[in-house]
Amino acid sequence: AHHPRWVLSCGFAGAMDEALKVGDIVVADKLLCPSQPPIQLDFRMPSDPAGGWRVGGLLTMPHIVRTVAEKRTLAAEHGALAVDMETYAVAAFCREQHQKFFAVRVCSDDLSADLPPEVLSLLGATGSMRWGAVVGALWKRPGSAQDMLKLREQATVAAEKLAVFLDGIVKQLHAAK
Repeated sequence: AHHPRWVLSCGFAGAMDEALKVGDIVVADKLLCPSQPPIQLDFRMPSDPAGGWRVGGLLTMPHIVRTVAEKRTLAAEHGALAVDMETYAVAAFCREQHQKFFAVRVCSDDLSADLPPEVLSLLGATGSMRWGAVVGALWKRPGSAQDMLKLREQATVAAEKLAVFLDGIVKQLHAAK
């Protein structure tokens, strides 16, 4: 019954460009997904690397892209700045509904290191934490505790930067006709 003027897809992404660091914002102007046609988003916004955001392609994959090597391969293949797991599907639905769409992602990891292998088992299908898997990961590799704490710190920093960015964007989208 409600018809919003805009649907925003916001959240975390993995950087696939060397210039992107944890906490940098990616505003998608093109959405990519293997075996699907690209979705071009019609808006005008310049990149501002000094301000911490870039405009460019966002790749959606059906799995967590954990390694630097896989990110680099996918970046070369698709020309995207970052990778996530949701945005393309949301955009495709909005396109079918003739709904205005805007995608903003913040980098929660960069190309400085692989994500720990435990990350694949710690998150459930909905993105929720699987606490039994956390205990199992700590039991098998106690050093994973340090890796998980680092990821949490990175996610916290990234989320705070995304919140500040979105505050300005939402006001601008609301004012736009």
